[in-house]
This record gives sequence, structure tokens and C-alpha cells, in this order.
Amino acid sequence: LSFAVTSGKVYWFRFIIEYTAAATTTGSRWSISGPGASAMRFRTENSLTTTTSTITEGNTAHDAPTGVNASSAATGGNIAVIEGFYHASASGTLTARFASEVASSAIVAKAGSIVLYQEVA
Repeated sequence: LSFAVTSGKVYWFRFIIEYTAAATTTGSRWSISGPGASAMRFRTENSLTTTTSTITEGNTAHDAPTGVNASSAATGGNIAVIEGFYHASASGTLTARFASEVASSAIVAKAGSIVLYQEVA
């Protein structure tokens, strides 16, 4: 999931990503990557158990947060949300990124996930 950004523009974005985990004991990390930015502020939220989630507020760099949660609520039907503002200082593509907590245990973003975005300045 991604969208094009233009240098000098400010964007609001919201990625809503359905994902699967190879096991409930496999955690994940969710973030963004893109071209240069004079500022970015975003939060991530993803499942931890069936009644809790991992929320990271105040992310201000590509590939933040650096920490990975320790589990997934289920092997299927998990949801991750990445939302915030991006002040592009270079043109390019803003992309959702994720990583598995365990190198040999997959986290898979599923087709049908969406990104909403709007140029705000």
C-alpha cells in the first residue's frame, strides 16, 4: 500500500491493513517509509491479544517504532492501523511497512487492505 507525495506538500494518511500471522506467538511491527520529510507525525495500532492492542504514539521517523510486539490476536483477521501527517521535502512514494517479530514466522498483509490520504497543505 502506497501513494505518491510531492515535495513541499503536507498529507494526512490512514493505512488500514488486514494481516495474518503464522502463529499467535508471532508479533509484528508496522510503520511507513518514504522520501525525505521535513516532519512526520504518526501513530500505529495493531492487535496484541483478542482484547488488547499495541499502540505507539509520537512516531517521527521512517521505520519507527523500532520495537516489535510479542504476539498477534489470531492467525487470521488481525488489523493494523497507521495514521498521521507527512510533510514531504522530496517527491516520491509513501509506503506502509511491516516486519515479523520472528525471522522464520510470517506476517502477511492481505489483499483488500486500504490506504486513505489527502493533501492538506
